[in-house]
Amino acid sequence: MQPGEIIHSRYRLLRLIGNGASGAVWAARNELINRDVALKILDPEVMSNKVLLRRFFNEAKTIGGVNHPSIVDIFDLGQAEDGSPFLVLELLDGEPLDVRIRRGGALNPEMLLDVCAGVAKALHLAHQQGIVHRDLKPANIFLHRSTTGTVVGKILDFGIAKAVGSVATGFTLTKAGTVVGSPAYMSPEQAAGRDDIDGRADVWSLGVVLFEALTGTLPHEAPNYNALMVRILTEDAEPVGKRKPDVPAVACEIVDQCLQRDRERRPDAAALGARLEAGVRELRAERFRGRGGRRATDQADANGLAPLGTTGAGPAATPVRPGRAQVLLAVALGVASGIVAGLLVVLAGYLLLRR
Repeated sequence: MQPGEIIHSRYRLLRLIGNGASGAVWAARNELINRDVALKILDPEVMSNKVLLRRFFNEAKTIGGVNHPSIVDIFDLGQAEDGSPFLVLELLDGEPLDVRIRRGGALNPEMLLDVCAGVAKALHLAHQQGIVHRDLKPANIFLHRSTTGTVVGKILDFGIAKAVGSVATGFTLTKAGTVVGSPAYMSPEQAAGRDDIDGRADVWSLGVVLFEALTGTLPHEAPNYNALMVRILTEDAEPVGKRKPDVPAVACEIVDQCLQRDRERRPDAAALGARLEAGVRELRAERFRGRGGRRATDQADANGLAPLGTTGAGPAATPVRPGRAQVLLAVALGVASGIVAGLLVVLAGYLLLRR
């Protein structure tokens, strides 16, 4: 496919955003309504791969059923002229979180907690509908700049999302006992291949995302896949504050709660979202106090993605303008001084004449 090509008699391809082993994502324009969108197009060969095809349609069905500002919107599903299936998605402006971490290292804690609060609330909505993402990682969280200029975390790729309990999908993506997800972000129950995965697996994964974004490192690392699975299953994650002592205590507490190996001790996504929002308020209050009680316009972080709280010195002091009462008092004192000086001159002249 080439820029300028028309798909499904209405979508004009504008530019290639990215591609992978099974397809590509294009920025496109719906020529009928003059709206820019993203097209996720599978290669025609995928039509013969039942697993990939089912994951593709699973993603469409999952995204279509969960409406939240922190989940990318889906507008349409179709088939191109060459037989390639495609999804029509919201066109995002920004970059994936993994790109941001690689480019700039650890993120501003206030901004990160704010973004992840929206992600946690979106996960809670999905969990309420019996859907577990199972592959949450920085590459699947997009830092999108909204039309108002704020940054919103958008969850991507529900291709291996799982319907929990009796929610039927009509097909099976994986066999029982199969390890599904990205290894470094898997929960212990995923690493063990358990088939009773629930929303708390996503909470663990979001905890790993927070840990990495705050420290620039992963909580569990190993030289190979098997060793990594063993560590996740048997070793507690190092506390964030020990790994990076300058991370705010409230952020450390939240991450450490998410990374409890016993899922019964983890918060659910709703409680996590509420705690993240409370953490943002705490950090903002601390920043406010650090400025001596004076509010200041938030500064953008190094990548210009979002208005962030800065940790440096506050704004330079500005000269204090005198109030109206002070001005009037100064004028009155000046007039009085002039009158007294005049009287003294007259008195001195009178005394000289009497001599």
